[in-house]
Amino acid sequence: WIGPALTGRKQRRSRMPKNKEVQPKRGVEVHADLYNRVVKQTKIRSLRLLENRFEIKPEALVHSSVEWKKSVDFKIIDVSVKDPGGLYGIVEFSLICKEARRHVLSCRSKYLVHYTVDGGCDVEAGETFIDRVGRIAVYPYFRSTVASLTSEAGITMPPLPVISMAPRSLDSAASLRSESS
Repeated sequence: WIGPALTGRKQRRSRMPKNKEVQPKRGVEVHADLYNRVVKQTKIRSLRLLENRFEIKPEALVHSSVEWKKSVDFKIIDVSVKDPGGLYGIVEFSLICKEARRHVLSCRSKYLVHYTVDGGCDVEAGETFIDRVGRIAVYPYFRSTVASLTSEAGITMPPLPVISMAPRSLDSAASLRSESS
């Protein structure tokens, strides 16, 4: 791409629509057998950082990060299924650190995650897969980005917590244990 300074032409605004958030439809249930087939037949192809924004307020440099209230959020921006067997998700993690209701630090990173699915999948199963598996695949990269940027900013902050998809009840934990036996 050659910018307007080199061509002498004015820059044209893109007519593309703004990013829309795509959250898995909570009312739409994906059949467990279909989802499990997708899980078994999926391999990760690539994971790429698309966009990163890190902002720190000067007062964050003089106060201890131990007292900060941290909030981590995850969003699915877009999911698409392409033939033959391509599953693409654009996801975003964001961190907001507050001290006494004031934002002192924020980091937002957008990633493209690409999977191949032998036999393909439908969009609903793909959205569920990206929500569950894509989240777990991308989060370590986001944690690393936050650790690196806060270190470069001179902030001593403990690492973000680990996330997992542990069963939410004893019944589901017992069924997982009996399935693996």
